[in-house]
Amino acid sequence: MAESKDADLVDLAAEAYIYGYPLVYDLSMVGTSLRDGFGAPAAAPFNRFAHSEHLADHRTEFVSVNNDTVYSIAQLDLSGGPLRLHVPDTGGAYYVLQFVDAWTNNFAYVGRRATGTGEGDWLIVPPGWSGSVPDGVRGVIDAPTAVVTVAGRNACDGPGDLPRVRALQEQLTLTPLDGLPHRTGLPTPEPGVPEELRFFEELRVWMADFPPSPADQAYQD
Repeated sequence: MAESKDADLVDLAAEAYIYGYPLVYDLSMVGTSLRDGFGAPAAAPFNRFAHSEHLADHRTEFVSVNNDTVYSIAQLDLSGGPLRLHVPDTGGAYYVLQFVDAWTNNFAYVGRRATGTGEGDWLIVPPGWSGSVPDGVRGVIDAPTAVVTVAGRNACDGPGDLPRVRALQEQLTLTPLDGLPHRTGLPTPEPGVPEELRFFEELRVWMADFPPSPADQAYQD
C-alpha cells in the first residue's frame, strides 16, 4: 500500500512539474531579464524597454535569434494599474511587439501585420480592470496576468540601417496611466525551502499571484 501511495505521489509531482513548467520558467526568465538582461538587451526595471544596439551574430544568446531584426524587451508590471504604450511611425518598415503572459501564452500583437505602421498609443490593462480609457488611445490590450513580457523586433537592413532602427526604439515608451506605485520584484518564495523543492515552492507562490486561463483553472484546482 505504501509503495502504491508513493508511486501516486511521484506521478502527481511529475504532472505538476509539466503543468507548472511554463509559469516557473517564464517568471524565472523575467527575473533574469530584470537583473542581468536577456540576450543582447541589457537589464532594465519593470515598465521600461531595453534595446539591442547591434545585430545578432554567432555569439548572441536568444530564442530563435536572427540577424535581420533588432530586439527590444520590456517586462511589464500592471499591479499598479494600466500602462500607456506609445509606438512611433515606422514609415512602412516591419516591426512587431509580441505580448506574452506569465504562462507563456501569446495574447496580443502590435505591429505592421496586426495594426499597421502608423504612430499610436495602446492601453495595456491588468486583469479585472474597469476604468476609463483616455482619449487618443487606438485600442485596449487586456493582459491575462499582471506581469507581461513584451518582445519587440524591428526589421534592419544591415549595420548601415541601425541608426534608423535605434531612433525608432528610443520612441517606444511605457507610461503608468494613474501614477500609482508598481511592484519592485516578483513574489518571493518562502525562505528555507530545500533546493530540490524550490521549483514547487515557486510554482505554489506564483500560481497564487498569476491565475491560469479559465480553460486551465479546473485542471489546476
